[in-house]
Amino acid sequence: MLVAQGRRAALAVSRWWAARASGATDRADALGLLALGLALLALDVGGVGPTSPVLDVPAPRAWQGALLLVATLLLASKRRRPVGVLVAVVVLSVVDALLGGGLGMYLVLFDALFAVAVHASVRARRCTQGVVGAGVLAGAVAAVVAGLAARDVVQVVLVLVAMFLTPFWWGGDVRRTEELARSEARRADLERERADLARAHADDAARIAALDRATAVQDERASMARDLHDAVAGHLAAVAIHAEAALARPADAARDRTALRAVRAGALDALTEMRAMILVLRAGAGADDLPAPPGLDQVASLDVDLAGAGLPAVSAAVGQTAYRIAQEAVTNAHKHGSGRPVLTARTSGGSLHLEVRNPVPAPVGARRDLPRDLPSSSSGLASMRERAAVLGGGVTAGAEGGAWVVRARLPLDPAPAPAPGPAAGEVPS
Repeated sequence: MLVAQGRRAALAVSRWWAARASGATDRADALGLLALGLALLALDVGGVGPTSPVLDVPAPRAWQGALLLVATLLLASKRRRPVGVLVAVVVLSVVDALLGGGLGMYLVLFDALFAVAVHASVRARRCTQGVVGAGVLAGAVAAVVAGLAARDVVQVVLVLVAMFLTPFWWGGDVRRTEELARSEARRADLERERADLARAHADDAARIAALDRATAVQDERASMARDLHDAVAGHLAAVAIHAEAALARPADAARDRTALRAVRAGALDALTEMRAMILVLRAGAGADDLPAPPGLDQVASLDVDLAGAGLPAVSAAVGQTAYRIAQEAVTNAHKHGSGRPVLTARTSGGSLHLEVRNPVPAPVGARRDLPRDLPSSSSGLASMRERAAVLGGGVTAGAEGGAWVVRARLPLDPAPAPAPGPAAGEVPS
């Protein structure tokens, strides 16, 4: 846009300079006609008019030179006031003809007629052309009335047409050429502005595409971080909790081997989940190489006791989301409660309801300190909420009746909904 404005400013300056140059050209033309007319008078070259002067004045050539001087001075204003200059030049030409006529004054009249054809308005051009045409016709009628032969009448008409209508035809052609050039210049300016706008739009589209790509990358990174947390953090937290429990008790070979087996199982589960993630992210991995994502029917593999009559049948999308939420809820329960969590899954009102409950030995609502070597990323609860929100559900977590309870609701017929913010009083995982 700034480039287009600069071009318009440059064009305005060039037009102003062209106007100044055209004024200088007009003055130069006027001086040239004055010099040529005076030379023709000095050489006594005849022009348009009677062979002998009608007005008997002393030194008629001096008078003709004065008239020629006034007429050429008027030509300097022919672009601004072409009709007024023509009227004045016609009057001066008539007086010059009565003094005997000169070719220099006719040349001035020719230039004035040409200026009207080029610079005057449409109405002024039509009026002037009508008057000149009427004058040529009047000359033809006068020739007939004077009793001239037909050949002479035709010659008179041709001479009048050549002298007074030729400037109009020539000037009209020049005017049309200039108008066409101006039209082409305006069209070129519009094309340049259009090209500038197209480039600006292309730049905007490129910036929008770059922002979309950056947003997609950020979303993908967030999704990868959530999947990695859900897949690995729970198993590693279980490993850390079993190791902490074994170290906190007196040495016992049988109990220590049981803790080591639990640690080994958790580590193997974490490695299995990590391998699945790597296969998904690795370039070139085919669909046959990828393990099927775990569903609700596999929550029994988690460190949790199942309550109720069993697990309901749900769709793959709901089952996979339910498994990941249950996996993170178990980890959350281990952090905030004690003992083995209990998971309940049921369907009602078109939704799957999950509940993971774990006793809290401390006073209700108080959070038990985590082991020193078990860090918390504070993203588990947010991850569960995000997964539930994708299907149009929700997650709550907090102390309730001497237990730490995590509840999730997932519609059986998923409908995307925005992820809710943290509820008041909830402790992040």
